[in-house]
Amino acid sequence: MTVRERLLDIPELNIAEILIQMRDIQLDEYIESLNSFVENLSARERELKDSFSAKDYYTFSKYLVAFKDTLIDIHADELAEECQKQINNLSSAKHEKVEAFLTYFLSLMAMLSIDIQMAAYHDENNTECSIQELSGFEPEDGQKSILAVDDHAFFLDTLKQSLQDTGHKLICVRSGAEALKYLQKHNPNLFILDIEMPEMNGYELARNIREQGKQAPIIFLTGNATPEYVNKALQAGAADFIVKPATKKYVIERVNRFI
Repeated sequence: MTVRERLLDIPELNIAEILIQMRDIQLDEYIESLNSFVENLSARERELKDSFSAKDYYTFSKYLVAFKDTLIDIHADELAEECQKQINNLSSAKHEKVEAFLTYFLSLMAMLSIDIQMAAYHDENNTECSIQELSGFEPEDGQKSILAVDDHAFFLDTLKQSLQDTGHKLICVRSGAEALKYLQKHNPNLFILDIEMPEMNGYELARNIREQGKQAPIIFLTGNATPEYVNKALQAGAADFIVKPATKKYVIERVNRFI
């Protein structure tokens, strides 16, 4: 896939018509803007959280406006609209509602950052393997299966609720050891792995999965979008990410990329 095609695959960006008209030099400038967004995200996230914690809504609003302007610059139009709605309602919103928005908004920003980094990673590493090539296994008992591993029951319950009407078989376990035991007799069509787990983290589990010869795609669960963190996950075999907290629609969209 070309850089243009990978950028078109980023759902948060509304750039189909714009990319057609971009010359190579304009595309390079646009990619620089995307990379700048990624590099500055952690600092901007801290600014928002600190001003919110201090209940300094004036400064918080200024940071939101700056975020909105950046989103407009990189053509993330729907996210910019979400930001503007909150800015408009900030003066009358209760602290708890603003907090809920902030958690939701920052998870969207993290996912956008990760999608941008994935496009750059695949470009740099010449990764041309398609989703179809990654899928690997025939469904067991006519039903495609997903093995989800997370030491927190809450997010496993979120996955169950999100995927209960999709027709997929979801197997949930709480540790890497349980996952490896299940894999002795089963070949899931997709893995969803939390990264931060005791005893065996997601990176280690992914390596064990590949050493067993299992080639189904791996989606990592994360709340961290820093380049170091994302790059480590990609090197461990990540095909995609789900950022916590995740909505039902968001989980289904990510899973449906692969099965």
